[in-house]
Amino acid sequence: MPQEGQVELPSQFGRYTLIERLASGGMAEVFRAKIVSSHGFEKVIVIKRILPHLAADPSFVSMFIEEAKLMAQLTHPKIVQALDFGDVGGQYFIALEYIDGADALALLRAAAQKRVRVPLNLVVFVVAEILDALDYAHTALDMGGRPIRLVHRDISPSNIFIARHGEVKLGDFGIAHADDRGAETQAGTLKGKYGYMSPEQVVGGALDGRSDLFAVGIVLAEAFMGRRLFTAQNDLDVLLMVRDARIERLDRYGHDIPPELSAIVRKALRRDPAQRYQTAAEFRDQLADYLFSQGVRVGPADLRAFMADLVDSSPEALARVQQRGRRLSAPLSKAVPAPAVTYNVAGSGAGPAPRAAAPAEAPRSTGRGDGLPAAMPPAGEPESWSGAILHSSGRGTGWTPAAPSPAFGPGGGSGPTPTYNDPRTDVGRFISAAPDRPPDLAGDLGAISPLRLLADVTVAGETGLLRFERDREVKEVFLQAGAPESVNSSVPGDRFGAYLVGRGVLRQAELEMALGMLPHFSGKLGDTLVGLGLMRPLDVFRQLSQQVRDRVIDVFRWSRGSFAFYRGVQNEQESFPLDLDAFEILGAGVLTVPLEDLEARFSALLDSKPRRSDRRRIDPDAFRLGPTPREVLGLLEGERTMRSWMAQFTAPDELATFLRSLYLLVETDLAEMD
Repeated sequence: MPQEGQVELPSQFGRYTLIERLASGGMAEVFRAKIVSSHGFEKVIVIKRILPHLAADPSFVSMFIEEAKLMAQLTHPKIVQALDFGDVGGQYFIALEYIDGADALALLRAAAQKRVRVPLNLVVFVVAEILDALDYAHTALDMGGRPIRLVHRDISPSNIFIARHGEVKLGDFGIAHADDRGAETQAGTLKGKYGYMSPEQVVGGALDGRSDLFAVGIVLAEAFMGRRLFTAQNDLDVLLMVRDARIERLDRYGHDIPPELSAIVRKALRRDPAQRYQTAAEFRDQLADYLFSQGVRVGPADLRAFMADLVDSSPEALARVQQRGRRLSAPLSKAVPAPAVTYNVAGSGAGPAPRAAAPAEAPRSTGRGDGLPAAMPPAGEPESWSGAILHSSGRGTGWTPAAPSPAFGPGGGSGPTPTYNDPRTDVGRFISAAPDRPPDLAGDLGAISPLRLLADVTVAGETGLLRFERDREVKEVFLQAGAPESVNSSVPGDRFGAYLVGRGVLRQAELEMALGMLPHFSGKLGDTLVGLGLMRPLDVFRQLSQQVRDRVIDVFRWSRGSFAFYRGVQNEQESFPLDLDAFEILGAGVLTVPLEDLEARFSALLDSKPRRSDRRRIDPDAFRLGPTPREVLGLLEGERTMRSWMAQFTAPDELATFLRSLYLLVETDLAEMD
């Protein structure tokens, strides 16, 4: 009997007959279907249709339509093709090419179950085929001949499809981003699977095709190792590993990868996009050059034969798999056994043939926001693919939630704010971290601005505590190698929970519920919010980073008060490592300084002549304010007075831009007033 809300199959859907439900995701459900026409014409396809309860939501419908439009413009033999689009009774659908075979995730699982790795050179072939598809997608043009500049954003083994005859295709462009798509696909939106994101995707930065290449590097590394590359006890720690591009597991488990291939993988996994391969074609050609250097030719026939032997349970098939592995893994001497980890996967069982794979949206039934297929362990679960089989049903797993993360301290882990007397409440008292000794540097904020202070300690790469005090308000910024690590504040509204309510991320009732549940999550608000399903891990990660950034920027508006710097002082309480860009914070902070404060500051210098300084200790582009700081710096020849400059800009916006840029340049010693 079908479950409530599910249609009994087979059933008619417009001119298509739905035969089998393949997957159900957060936005759509996917069916194997067929279309029958005159003279016995019959074709098997895939129908991906929006879930019934979302059909009335304009935002979901718009996203679905955009996906269809995007896929219609992609015509390539290595990309799953869109065949039709429309709606039946108000329920929108996309008809897609049906791939009779399996996805790469199922292939890895089957190999792990037989304790062999997918042959090294066979992996290279599969990944090179995907890079060929990405090369087309990244450089595709729209109907008007304009570059689409598409970014897939969801490269993972479950979206790489291998047909029964050995053809490789890339599917699921459901969350792809193109330049002209709406706000729901912008880089800051929660998209993709955590363990296959790029560092810039984790922090919400701008994305281009190089983000996809990082994800391809992850797939390549995992297939070589037979293990997950980024795995931890919870999703928040996985996000940290990805953000920092920490590939210690590749160092530990990839020691038998040939040096030439290891260098290729490691270049793809560079944290800085500028240090990765710049195009999919460049990455693909490096893999092709490697195969050529080995004198190896690999093609669909090899992949087809390997898959057929994997699903054959006879002893002869296992011997063939091992023999084929040795031949296709040169220069490795033998196929290396995968780790013997057994998953307790509900709904998995043995069978004679690979499941027919469709370009389905990855099921999100785990309830953890990780976007992983249900039969695939979430990031916090066992680290290899052993114990799952090629035709796994993909039903729910019943995983035990991961243990709470040590990353979050009371109040959300943004350092020691606040210190709680009772972890069940949101009432705490501020305890200063200032040591009982004279500061290394102290002064009046009327004489030296917070902006200059932060610029000085950033350039010097200082580690310590920078303490600001005004009236009864105190903010303490902990610095690590010049970058803000955490902020301690005496202001109750600066607490993480209050911050989330103020931004509309949480309702007050939800915060109170989370605070009441703190004892069940080691008193850590971040883990509590994730554990209760009130926030997704990536949202917590980004909101916490934004909160600390906002706290630092708030100090830039202080024009009075005092400061003290204690070199070497560390935050003794647990804090979430945020890896903030101090120079970007300087640029963002200057934008918050009121125009009247700037006019008052420069009105006392009307006869001074601003000019470029010889102290070029910071690149103006490091502030991430676009070309304006560099352009203003280029204008400062030291020949015109401030009176002349201020008279030139009659529009308030232009004057504000000039004064803010000049203030930033002067406070960071890039310019000076003669």
